[in-house]
Amino acid sequence: MSFVYVANFGSMSVSVIDTKVNRLVANIQVQGLPVATILSPNGQYCYVLSQGFPGNVTVIDTKDHKVIATIQVRSVSSPGQPTSLMAITHDGQWLYVLDNSISGNVTVIDTKDYRVMATVQLNAFPSAIVITPDDQFAYVPNASGTDRIVTVIETKTNQVISQIRNGGPASFLKITPDGRYAYVSNETNNNVSVIDIKVNQVIATVAVGVNALPLEITADGQFVYVANRDDATISVIDTSIHQVISTVEVGDSPFSLKATADGRYLYVASRGGTVSVIETRTHQVIATVRAGLFPFTLGITADDRYVYVVNRDSAMVSVIETKTNQVISTVGVGLTPTALAITP
Repeated sequence: MSFVYVANFGSMSVSVIDTKVNRLVANIQVQGLPVATILSPNGQYCYVLSQGFPGNVTVIDTKDHKVIATIQVRSVSSPGQPTSLMAITHDGQWLYVLDNSISGNVTVIDTKDYRVMATVQLNAFPSAIVITPDDQFAYVPNASGTDRIVTVIETKTNQVISQIRNGGPASFLKITPDGRYAYVSNETNNNVSVIDIKVNQVIATVAVGVNALPLEITADGQFVYVANRDDATISVIDTSIHQVISTVEVGDSPFSLKATADGRYLYVASRGGTVSVIETRTHQVIATVRAGLFPFTLGITADDRYVYVVNRDSAMVSVIETKTNQVISTVGVGLTPTALAITP
C-alpha cells in the first residue's frame, strides 16, 4: 500500500492520500509552516521540515500516520521553489537538514533516537543538500550572489572538506547515479556547472536557457534535464560529453520536473497550469496535461503508474495516469501545498 504525503504550507498540516483509491485518508497537524518532505529509504517514516526561527522536523510513522517526534533545528525559511532542504543517507540513519538563512548551517540528526549529533557551519544562504550514492559526502550549493560556492561535507566526520568555486548563485544540484558528477544550475548565469566528484573541481560549464533552475537526471545517468524558467524550455545535456544535445519547448515557466523510474519519460510541471510529458528517447513532448492553478511540484509512484501534481494555488493534487496521460482524479488537500513524498 502506497501513500502520498502532501505538506500544506498555509494550513500547517500534512494531507495523506491513499494511492489505491486516490482519496484523503488522514490530515496531520504539524508545528510551523511545512516547506519540505523526505521519506526514509524504506518508506517507514516521513520527515516534514517546517519554517521557523528556529524551525523543526516532524517525524510521521507511515504505518498509522501518527506523529512520533518533533526535532528542533536552526532557522528555516520558505525557499519559494521545490529545492532539497533535507537529505538522508541510504541506510536511513542520518538526516541532514539545511538552515537556508544568512546564518547558513546543516543540522545532522540521528534517526534512531532523533538526537542532534552535529551542526556544520556553512556560508550564508545555502540552497539545497544532496548526498552521494555511497553516503560519503554531502554537497551544498549556495544561493548567495557573492559566495558562489558548492560546499562538500564528509559525512563520516561531519566536517567541511572542500569549497568549490562555482559559476554563479545556485539553487539546484543533482548527482549522477554512479556518483561521478554533480550538476549545478546557475540561475542568473544561464548555465550549468559540472563537478567531478573525485577531484571536487568544475570540469565543464554548459550554456543552457534563461533562468536555469530545477534539474533531473535519468536513472541510467545518460541525460540531465534543466528547466529554463524564463524561456519555457528544457535543455537536455548528454552526460558523456557534457553538452546540450536538444532543447524542448514546454509550458510557461517550468517549475518542477521528474523522470519515471524506467527513464522513458520526463514530466514537467509548469506554472501556467500544465504538465508536459517528454519522451526521453526522442526528447519530444508527446502529451500536455492540464493540471490546477500553479503546479508547484510533482512525484511519481515507484511503479511509474501515476504522477501526483501539487497545485499550490488551488489546494489540490491532480493525479495523472501515465498509461493514458490523463487526469483521472483530483484530491483536495490543505491550503498552499508546496511539497510531497510518496511511499514505495
